[in-house]
Amino acid sequence: MATVNSATATGIDYESFNVASNKAASNAEDIQNRFLKLLTTQLKTQDPSNPMDNAQMTSQMAQISTVSGLESVNASIKALSDNQSASQSLLATLMIGRYALIPGNEVSLNGGAAKAVVDFPQSASDAVVTIKNSAGVVVSEIKLGAQTAGQLTVGWDGKNAAGVQQPDGQYSISIKAVNGSVAVDAKILNPIKISSVAIDKGVSSLVLENGKRMSMSDVTQLI
Repeated sequence: MATVNSATATGIDYESFNVASNKAASNAEDIQNRFLKLLTTQLKTQDPSNPMDNAQMTSQMAQISTVSGLESVNASIKALSDNQSASQSLLATLMIGRYALIPGNEVSLNGGAAKAVVDFPQSASDAVVTIKNSAGVVVSEIKLGAQTAGQLTVGWDGKNAAGVQQPDGQYSISIKAVNGSVAVDAKILNPIKISSVAIDKGVSSLVLENGKRMSMSDVTQLI
């Protein structure tokens, strides 16, 4: 009677199987083919006096089915991820040329005109916008008075309190709002043009006209 290795008689040598599979197999189909070949060889050469029982065979087949199933799941997830990345890239390109509202404390004066958006999370009984030059000197104060919750576009003609036109450039801007004696957490939102889209490892980001990048999830509003 032919003798067989004890590991073969009791089950497939998974250590050897895994080493061979990792070296030569690149997907679940290759692994499954190798598994079936080993299983067939085992059945042909097993000791008739000590055959592999049905439960053991079922267990081994279940394991290889799990490997195959996981491979299919991974392929589906990758396809879904690729489709999502493509959709995000397409959506990002549609934003080129639009203006995004982003939180900031700067405003650009161009051609003697500047705009900013103030976001009021709640009503305010009084609010004042302060604009300073690069030296930190106050050049204008815009009194907004009472405001309801929501967004308000504020324009500045570039003139200081004495009516003198200020040079184009970047200015700092801030908002102070209160509701009675309680401070209101109002925020300045700056409109900035989206000039292009950058894609890094499948992730799209928006390139702004000032050279900075921002995630699409950081865009609160397009105008």
